[in-house]
Amino acid sequence: MKTEVIHLREDRPVTLTTYILDSSQEILWGKRPAVVICPGGAFLFTSDREAEPVALVFLGEGYHAFILRYTTANMGVKKVYPDILYDLASAVSLIRQNAERWNIDPNKIVIVGFSAGGALASLYSVHWHREWLSSSMNVPEELLKPSAVILAYPGVDYVTMYEIFKNRSGASAEMFLKSTSVTVGSEDISVEMLKEISAVNYVDSNTPPTFIWTTADDEYVPVESIITYVQALTRHKVPFEFHVFEKGGHGLSLADKTTAKIPEQINPSVAEWIKLALDWLERHFV
Repeated sequence: MKTEVIHLREDRPVTLTTYILDSSQEILWGKRPAVVICPGGAFLFTSDREAEPVALVFLGEGYHAFILRYTTANMGVKKVYPDILYDLASAVSLIRQNAERWNIDPNKIVIVGFSAGGALASLYSVHWHREWLSSSMNVPEELLKPSAVILAYPGVDYVTMYEIFKNRSGASAEMFLKSTSVTVGSEDISVEMLKEISAVNYVDSNTPPTFIWTTADDEYVPVESIITYVQALTRHKVPFEFHVFEKGGHGLSLADKTTAKIPEQINPSVAEWIKLALDWLERHFV
């Protein structure tokens, strides 16, 4: 396996870590699918719990894996949007440009996002084809296309989240305001700002097939705000699969001992999500 840390920007430590499986004449598999993993972290940092352990699972299933450490507040910036989209666009275009060298099937590039990384993945999935993005990146639109998207407890509808959190207090409400403030670059948050960073408002027929999972008792990304996104996918006839697990809270990652920080993050029922997602990808790619 070939691993490398590629720096995508000169002004901050945005990196793409590669996990490229070796080719062998003993193995029938030719060009392999690839996943770009966007860890969560409320746009304050990127979590290790949603990075390499996730990559290792996909590697074990024959995927090449890439971990994107996108723009976050701990890099000294006061506003992360839209830079996060440019970071992911850089990663996807770089992977597709190197598909031959890295033995990647360019039609099987999947983005996997957790929490804030899910917000990024969803925003990218609804904007990849916009002229402003390809022109900003100075690359043709086709280099930016994701083949599929997997979203784990993602922030996709900030207006609905705001309506929920404005009547709450405590850690989840505080984290929502903190994360949203660094996303838009202001503590004075308007509805228009919230709409701009909500992928739910931009879903169209160009949105790639989407797998989503969450838990019904997630206090940080309420399930109500994800249901509105599923409804938007339905309206635009975007293929999707949606799973809501009854209990588990927020930020479970793989929901097993490889990613648990506390015992409550080990949840065998929720841990089934990765098999469900892999089966879903297999059906779409075959």
